[in-house]
Amino acid sequence: VRHQQNMAESLAERILSDLSAAFLRHPNIDEVGFIHCPTCQHNRSPVVVENNKLGIETWCLELVFPYAYDKVLRARGRDDSGRKIKVSRRSRSLLEATRVVLLIQADCLTAWNIRKELVEAEDLRCIQDLKFAQLVLTKHPKSSETFAHRRWLLKQLIQKTTSTSSQHPSSNPTVPISQASHANGLVRDQALGGALSVQSVNGGNAKSGASQLPCEGKLLETELAVCQSSAERYPSNYYAWTHRAWVVEHVARCHHKILVKELSDTRHWVSRHISDHSGLQYRQFLLTQLVAHFRLAGDLQEEFLPLLNAEFELLSDLMTAFPGHEALWYHRRYVFQQWESVLSMCKCPRSDNSASGKNNTHSHHVHSDEPVESYTRSASSFSRDCEGSEREHLMAQGNKKAKVDPMYTEHHTFETEQEFCRSVMRTCQDGWQVRLAGSYQHWLQQRVLEQDSKSL
Repeated sequence: VRHQQNMAESLAERILSDLSAAFLRHPNIDEVGFIHCPTCQHNRSPVVVENNKLGIETWCLELVFPYAYDKVLRARGRDDSGRKIKVSRRSRSLLEATRVVLLIQADCLTAWNIRKELVEAEDLRCIQDLKFAQLVLTKHPKSSETFAHRRWLLKQLIQKTTSTSSQHPSSNPTVPISQASHANGLVRDQALGGALSVQSVNGGNAKSGASQLPCEGKLLETELAVCQSSAERYPSNYYAWTHRAWVVEHVARCHHKILVKELSDTRHWVSRHISDHSGLQYRQFLLTQLVAHFRLAGDLQEEFLPLLNAEFELLSDLMTAFPGHEALWYHRRYVFQQWESVLSMCKCPRSDNSASGKNNTHSHHVHSDEPVESYTRSASSFSRDCEGSEREHLMAQGNKKAKVDPMYTEHHTFETEQEFCRSVMRTCQDGWQVRLAGSYQHWLQQRVLEQDSKSL
């Protein structure tokens, strides 16, 4: 038995070495998968790389995973004197072991924590670990721990950006994330490569921190692409869409141009995934942040109502073309609630100007030497950042009673929505669609009764 265990460990060590060699020879591996092969049929390595796609034969998983996981657990042990072992002493070995463990079992929190310690010890680059986590998500697109680790890495990058910017405000070398490679992932003799440059959303040098991102635009673009890919690989991927909302809120700081672009970019995706509640809830997140921004700017009628109207048109088209999808009807409830709320804001003068004015006098700009918490605040606090003169102008606008365009007041009322429901119930042959329309009509009637009771 002991002899068999030694042979199994020897074979697992060779497989681990083959995987490490594969990452060294192919530093741009962008996808991983398992090749169904219950037994070893050929005298060759079970690790295959073709066109930067990594394949691992399934027969070797039961050998290499326990071997690598045992290495990970040993790293959490203590030395002969009882002190906790520092992971940086065996950084290369641990990097290879955690890589194997996470490619097979992505939700192993112990392995991710070891990689965090390697990053903190500057034995592993944040950018390279982000790329590895992206590789893990190609096989495990709904791994909550992987997304959590990405958020931790992004916070580290932002923190390095702010600290480096304060020391060298004019000479920050940029680390292109596209040039990151797996290789062995270890930091060599050169420095960390500098922090990511802070670029404005408009692509130029902004004077005010309120119009800047706390990282380079390429990093934001990559994060959104990772979320998109994970959502494509796994339907109703709550973790991917939640991470995307976190990125928009904390990395992009809910900049209104990015919010509008995201609303436009996800329109086609929602049209192809009409039953995905998570994707529609992400659009609700975008609309909620936009209404906060445009309300402060006094542009609800000019900027936000057209977006809501376009959302109504999108839902009507999808409901007609694809009947019987509950997610669309629930999303329509949200959009109608927002429509009512915005119209009431436009018709009535803002009553919180004095309070908001007092709060805004204490607001401050985000400077490059502020800690990462300044960049990771909520969207509501970000939307309150504006220039002093512009703020006074907005407050003056808020005291005026707005005139709502009749085109908006006549669209999407209780009557028009109920007529839409009656039209669906008359013409649609899908029984479930008729039932959903009836449920939506009942919800509308309940809202009418609630408003009547409040008015009394």
